[in-house]
Amino acid sequence: MKKILMHLLVALSASLAITGCSNNYKQFYTPAPGATPQAISAARASAAPPMPTLERSSFGDTDQIVAGYAKRGYVVIGESRFNTGESISEMGALKQGRAVGADLVLVFIPQYTGSTTSSVPFTTPTTNTSYTTGNATAYGPGGPVTAYGSATTTTYGSNTTYIPITVNRSDYGAIYFVKGRFRIGAFVRNLNDLERQLLQTNQGVVITTIVDDSPAFKADVLPGDMIVSINGERVSNEEGFARMSSARRGQPIKLSLIRQGRAIEKSLTVGD
Repeated sequence: MKKILMHLLVALSASLAITGCSNNYKQFYTPAPGATPQAISAARASAAPPMPTLERSSFGDTDQIVAGYAKRGYVVIGESRFNTGESISEMGALKQGRAVGADLVLVFIPQYTGSTTSSVPFTTPTTNTSYTTGNATAYGPGGPVTAYGSATTTTYGSNTTYIPITVNRSDYGAIYFVKGRFRIGAFVRNLNDLERQLLQTNQGVVITTIVDDSPAFKADVLPGDMIVSINGERVSNEEGFARMSSARRGQPIKLSLIRQGRAIEKSLTVGD
C-alpha cells in the first residue's frame, strides 16, 4: 500500500507541475471597456516601467478600492478574477501587468471559499502464477513405465485503488492600473434622474473623484459638485466633458458648478 501511495504522489506532483505552468492571471484577464493599447498609451502620464509596482489588498468593495486609486491618479485598464485549488504565485499577476503595460498591479490576498473532495483512481498491474505437477504410468511388454511432469501458468491483470483527495479552493484576483495624465483631474459621471430634476436639465456631470494635486484639486473643486458649463459652454455628459477638457489644454478656464444647491465658479488652468 505504501508503494502505491508513493506512485500516486509522484503522479499528482507531475500533474500539478504541468498545471502550474499556465498563468491564470493571463487566462482570466478582462480589459476595461475601451482600454485598447492605443487608448492606454494616450492616457498614461509616462512610459510603462520594466515591471509594475505590486500592492496588496483584501477583497472588498471594488468601487471603493478603485476610487481610492483614482484619487492617487490611477486608471483601471483591466482585471483578473478566478477561483482555484492551486497555489498561485503573485509573479503571474506581475507578468500579466507587464504584458498589458500596467504601472501598478493590485493583487488581492487569496480568500478561502471551501473544500472539495473527490476520489482519484490509481491502477497498478497484477500477476498471478500457478504451478501444477502430475505423473502417469503406462504398462507395456517391458513392464510399467511412469512419467513425471510440471507446468507453470501466469495470468496478468490490474488492481484499481481509489484515493480520496481534498482540495482547498480560494478566490484570486488582481486589478491593473496606469498612472493617468489629467488635464483637469476630475472623474465624472452622468446625471441621474433626481439630479436632472434638481437642475431642470438633462445636461451636466457630477464629480465623483478629485485627483490629488491636480488643477481641480488646487482650485478646491470637490467631489459631489455638478459641472454645468466650461467658459459658459454647456457640458452635455461625460463624453462632452472629456472632449471640452481636451480642446482646452494649457488654457485657463472657468468651471460653473452647482454645490449643495448653490451656483459657484472655480478658475483653473487645464494641464497639457
